[in-house]
Amino acid sequence: MQTLPSLPALRAFEATLRLGGLARAAAELNISTSAVSHQIRTLEALLGTRLLDRSTGLGGVRATPAGARLLEAAGQALGLLEDACAAIRGAARRLTIAANAPFSSMWLARRLAEFSALHPETPLHAVVQDEVADFARAGIDLAILHVKQAALRPEDEVLLHEAVFPVCSPELHPFASKAVCRCRLLQEDEGGSPEIDWRSWAPLFGLPVDFESKIVRYGSFSSVIGAAVGGAGLALGRSPLIDPELESGRLVRLFPDLSRPASWRFVLRRAPGRRHRMTQALADFLRAEAAPHRPALAAQ
Repeated sequence: MQTLPSLPALRAFEATLRLGGLARAAAELNISTSAVSHQIRTLEALLGTRLLDRSTGLGGVRATPAGARLLEAAGQALGLLEDACAAIRGAARRLTIAANAPFSSMWLARRLAEFSALHPETPLHAVVQDEVADFARAGIDLAILHVKQAALRPEDEVLLHEAVFPVCSPELHPFASKAVCRCRLLQEDEGGSPEIDWRSWAPLFGLPVDFESKIVRYGSFSSVIGAAVGGAGLALGRSPLIDPELESGRLVRLFPDLSRPASWRFVLRRAPGRRHRMTQALADFLRAEAAPHRPALAAQ
């Protein structure tokens, strides 16, 4: 036990890497930057190796291989200590999960309520973040991110693949299935995703040269689907996000066998360093919920 580092040294080390710099760690711990630096140097001297690479430029730091190993252990240990202290005080530590707005409202919200019913002792907090999660500033334990295949990180775990296909309200379907070229087209205003752009579907349906004048563009996928449910036109739906609308009959597929794989993935990404003890349980639950969609869509 005498060889174990002090708790202040471990906290300074973990906070520096989790927050991405000495100054941020100092602000969180309410000590000076020099005190954080001293704690880390004391820790490195005790272990006989460098833990931080300080030559990243712009004042940033990153873990050496030894530092990454210690960060994993320190994060788990500090998380366990926080959980124990919170339990003694009579309040469990909050588990925070982040996702973008469409995924949060259309897929995640109901499932978080179900997870909470299974684990009532764990307070849940869902936050909406459309960009890559800033885990430290928002206190996020687990994020579900919408990323392209090329942007996947080694630590990411693919949760869901998507399939894209035209959908409309059941009232519009008899007309739309025979005269796509005469329908109003609803589109999510998202660059870099050809499968959700009507221009990539135009040759398939033989749309006229001026078809883009019929496109109504929306700032969010939720708005597109809301308009489609209301009978405003044809939309390019993304399964499994729209599965509830399909199952309820509020939307129908234009042609049952027509779909394209999406170029984006929903992935699970965990907070580096400190871990909530229930992060693994939540990740396991979400994987189980996503499992029915994975085999069929992954094969496309």
